[in-house]
Amino acid sequence: MDFGHYASRAVDLVNSDISTDAELRAYLGPSTATAARVASRDVAVLRRARGELREVFEAGAGGDEPALVGSINRMLGRYPISPRISGHDNTSWHLHVNEEAAVGAALVAESVFGLMLVVTQLGANRFGICGAPDCDRVFVDTSPNRSKRFCGDRCATRTNVAAFRRRRSAAKAS
Repeated sequence: MDFGHYASRAVDLVNSDISTDAELRAYLGPSTATAARVASRDVAVLRRARGELREVFEAGAGGDEPALVGSINRMLGRYPISPRISGHDNTSWHLHVNEEAAVGAALVAESVFGLMLVVTQLGANRFGICGAPDCDRVFVDTSPNRSKRFCGDRCATRTNVAAFRRRRSAAKAS
């Protein structure tokens, strides 16, 4: 089973700027049962956790694997994982992490679970911060050769076009 969506949750939370209950509900999808349970304390939990999650990506981008693993382990202590098999009918069984916990704590636990799985399945060198000069978004590199440098195509294209224009301009000037 692919648990990449849990790691994606961590990326989404770090890169988001969720600061109100309404924004959290919109992020979750306003018609979901989880969105209906959102409380003000959930946003406060996410704000605090966003910094802790960013530390993981910064340690990864800096090549500091012991710090990365230490950050994940500390968060696992604060946001324990209580996996449950859940289903909406008898044919769609799937895993939920901390289904009964407050929404903020459950989202952070899912995120930490995803980061833990990336480290143990792909390696601790799969976390990065976008290489575009004006972007600080984080990403998980799932490429086969660990070559991802940007958070997405937009930043990659923008950076590559700017580099091309600089080279072309320099060539014309010579």
